[in-house]
Amino acid sequence: MSDRKTPRYVVFVESPLTGAGQDCARFLLEQGVTPVVVAARPPAMAPSLIRDYAELGVEVRACDTHDADAVADACREIAADGELVGVASVYEYYCDMGAQVAALLGVPGPDPAAVAACRSKASMRAAMASTPGLNPRFEVCSSAEEAASAAASIGFPVVVKPLDLTGSLWVRRCGTAEEVDAITREIMGIGEYLGQEVAPRVVVEEYVPGAEYSAEVMHGKVLGLTEKICSAPPLFLEMGHIFPAAVTGDRERLLVEKAEQAVKAIGLTWGPAHVELKLTAGDKDARVIEVNGRIAGDRIPEAVRIASGVDMCRLHMTALLGDTPDLNVVCDRTAVVHFLMSAPLGRLDAIDGVAEAQALEGVHEVHMRPGVQPGMVYRANGSNRDRAAWIIAEGADRDEALGRAVAAGEKLTFTWSPVDESEVRG
Repeated sequence: MSDRKTPRYVVFVESPLTGAGQDCARFLLEQGVTPVVVAARPPAMAPSLIRDYAELGVEVRACDTHDADAVADACREIAADGELVGVASVYEYYCDMGAQVAALLGVPGPDPAAVAACRSKASMRAAMASTPGLNPRFEVCSSAEEAASAAASIGFPVVVKPLDLTGSLWVRRCGTAEEVDAITREIMGIGEYLGQEVAPRVVVEEYVPGAEYSAEVMHGKVLGLTEKICSAPPLFLEMGHIFPAAVTGDRERLLVEKAEQAVKAIGLTWGPAHVELKLTAGDKDARVIEVNGRIAGDRIPEAVRIASGVDMCRLHMTALLGDTPDLNVVCDRTAVVHFLMSAPLGRLDAIDGVAEAQALEGVHEVHMRPGVQPGMVYRANGSNRDRAAWIIAEGADRDEALGRAVAAGEKLTFTWSPVDESEVRG
């Protein structure tokens, strides 16, 4: 009788650029589980993803990742000689597909309806509306005229957002009806972005003026809070993350309570969630800005790991494999993710100082955003995609960690030359 173990497989639907997919794959390989990525166009994936998965020995298989039946069929084919133990996605635009297929095939995963609700800001707001104090005032609008009327009713300034994009894309603070009209018409004319159909609707929300945080959640419980460093309005670019956030007492309890109420209201009580919140004026209350049915992006899981030793990717994969993750997080360090921005418009000629930045005390990562390399021509679009690089550093406390990250950033030099608008591709 053969003692060969039955092969076990986990299928990921697409992969983000943040490294979370590779981190999850590494853990699965350590557990003797074979990860496979299905993607609509494997050759068109970012070169860094193609390289990393090849180095890990992870197969990337072509599949129509917008069709649940096609993904389910691919999963069955992949696991034909063994056992399919999980289906998921750690990529924002496909986490709902991962949940849908997991439910279809009877493997562990979150409620597909809850994850789908997180993919639409309208559905997300509707799900939280029955719990007082979670939502800012808001209206979902289908025209520029409706948006201007909603803004006047809510009161300026307001925030206008696309319904179903991520990364702060086309999110703007508006102080006048004219500004609301302009950004609403721009959003409604997008049509498609990164292969995703963009709904021709917007959410107009009350502007919440306080500091911003995110709650890193697993199985409905907040593991810790992350402080966000954001750009000045009218944009909402995330320029850095600090874990754990230096909040204590009533403010910490408030943020944790709001985040846990939010995921409960949506029904997202299995697996990871990333909840963004802002304090109101006076810091006496908070409102939920967004709920994501996945682990955080932007290397926040790596900051959590450095500060506490807890790997959120491993927690997610542990749950996916049917086991119970340990949700106790104790931090003895602070970790910072610090972003550097691209030029508004230009050709990148050279990147210098990487080795010098990496050599500084406490620095863990100095990493270019995928695609950022000499010869690249770029035009900023007012989103998180405008970031050229990130640095992760640790310290004994917030000030030391942030100081080290900023010092490393000052070692990096990006040399840009001017270009004409007509030279920009994509």
